[in-house]
Amino acid sequence: MKKKIIGIFVCMLLIATTLSVAKTETQENQTPLANGITFGQVDFLFSDEVQKDSHWGHLDIKVQEFLEQYQYEKGFLNIYTDAGWVVQNHLIDDVENMNQMSIYFDLGVKPGEDVGQISAYMEFWQEPVVGFQDGPRYEFDVATVMYNAEGLSDISPSIPDYIKELEFIPSSSTYDFTKPNLNENENVQCAKNQCAPMGVANSLQYLENRNSLFFQVPHDHEMGLYGDDTLVGQLDTYMGRSTTSRDTGPGVMADDIFIGKFQYLADNGLSNSLIHRHQGYGYFDMPSGDFTHAGITSDDQSVDGKITFDWIEEQLRNCEDVEVAIKWGSGGGHVVRIFGCGKTLGQPYLRYKHDRLQTHHDSTDTQGLEEAQVYVSDLDGDGLMNWGSASNEIVLAISESVQPLVFELVLYPVHMFIFGTVFNYAEYDMQEVVWSIEADGFVPYGKLYGGTLNIPAGGQEQFQSGILLGFGPTSIKAMVSLRGSDIILKAECFLLGPIILGMREI
Repeated sequence: MKKKIIGIFVCMLLIATTLSVAKTETQENQTPLANGITFGQVDFLFSDEVQKDSHWGHLDIKVQEFLEQYQYEKGFLNIYTDAGWVVQNHLIDDVENMNQMSIYFDLGVKPGEDVGQISAYMEFWQEPVVGFQDGPRYEFDVATVMYNAEGLSDISPSIPDYIKELEFIPSSSTYDFTKPNLNENENVQCAKNQCAPMGVANSLQYLENRNSLFFQVPHDHEMGLYGDDTLVGQLDTYMGRSTTSRDTGPGVMADDIFIGKFQYLADNGLSNSLIHRHQGYGYFDMPSGDFTHAGITSDDQSVDGKITFDWIEEQLRNCEDVEVAIKWGSGGGHVVRIFGCGKTLGQPYLRYKHDRLQTHHDSTDTQGLEEAQVYVSDLDGDGLMNWGSASNEIVLAISESVQPLVFELVLYPVHMFIFGTVFNYAEYDMQEVVWSIEADGFVPYGKLYGGTLNIPAGGQEQFQSGILLGFGPTSIKAMVSLRGSDIILKAECFLLGPIILGMREI
């Protein structure tokens, strides 16, 4: 039993205070029995050092068990302790295959103080509140939770700063967009400091799970290591994360992530299968501008080098998958995969998957996987989203999505026009898809044609050139562009005036 006791009590209000958004809950919907909740105090694991008894608290919520006692499909959790309003409007909802949700909060103690019990005043309502005050409390035991937050660079960070209390605006928006968990293999146990290659591997596997008809990675996604035949082991190798055991190994830099991912895709015939974008540069050796390697390019869509919440949300809604890199205030960092986002009364949050332990102090390789939620407001006003507290910044966001368009030329032995067909395999409509046809040879008339297409989800559209007037061997380049990503097909033919003879792809 730990020695320090913090007084926290839990009780459910029958009627909301005047500070809360209007609600008319009944006594049956509130209970002091917090089934499915476990409180913890975080020990941070840095290199070979354990920084015990941090001021970071951890809340583990078994989602189904927690929701069943309130008979809600979703709601907002608030907790008040001696440290103040420490858990603020955290959405707990029934997401497909999401059985657990983690929340980190401020314990209100100095680092090194051992917390054995905690007690809180807690409410769980169907609507968020704009303010929250203390009330009658209940006591809870506090477990020890270990967290290895390394893997981006070889700099060992120190305990992150305190988590700051947020302000909520009643008239601001509240919404959530969370992608369903399609398979357990979308979050796999990490080796030590393997968070970057594992984040990419988790994303690639998600894209395969969602788009298996036209995107598949050639290696199985399971626990792996540098040099082996698993997906993460291959990415370990390509990113240069050389190691011989699961409980040792270095981190990687941001440019290593792109180089390794792109080389892996190129070497396995997947160069044109994905669309790549990113925001952020200037940290962990990430250069500004588009990043190109092995013939694959990630489009730099940064806003003055910064990452924006709107951009991350746009990627998620367009079925892209996203990883973000977090820089801790003292240096060093961590990579996680983002699977959801939203706002609560104007405050933006992200939902993420990672392995909290990365094998560190976990010889069984069975612990540490979690799905967590964190507010990402710009607390220090520097234009970068903060990760929970002001000293922790999101410095890089990486997006990849399956190329949803399949493009083919329609080949006729004799014709007057060139035809192309574009298939949209995505689950959403594609707007303003740009196409072009260009002829190179003795073509005095009609050398270039182009336009745009709107293609419904699961549908197809055809386009055609105008008349080409020329004579002799002619090269054809047809291109379809979507959000900065180009699909190019080339062909050759013989022009006899306006007649196209013997066209074939090359």
